[in-house]
Amino acid sequence: MDSAQRDPREMTDEEVRNWIQELVNKLVEEKGSAGGACSLKAIKNPVRRNILNALEERALAINEISERVGVTSPALKYHLNFLKSPYFIQIEGNGVDLTPGVLLL
Repeated sequence: MDSAQRDPREMTDEEVRNWIQELVNKLVEEKGSAGGACSLKAIKNPVRRNILNALEERALAINEISERVGVTSPALKYHLNFLKSPYFIQIEGNGVDLTPGVLLL
């Protein structure tokens, strides 16, 4: 399975579990045991969880996320950068989408 080519909204539960295991292995290789802690810290914040939930159905523009989540642009950029580093989202131009294989909360 090549999760990098799959939309996370179309993955089966088994594919998601396999992707999560691959992600954990990658985080441990790249960052040691702190990698998993960084990922948990990313989703601990309610604003970041709301951002991930807003992206559940489709990719959104940054201003759409700001409206749905109810945060200002500077705060939103901070949270988006936080989510981007542990592989939850991808940002291309003004568009934000879930990283292939992300587990929705």
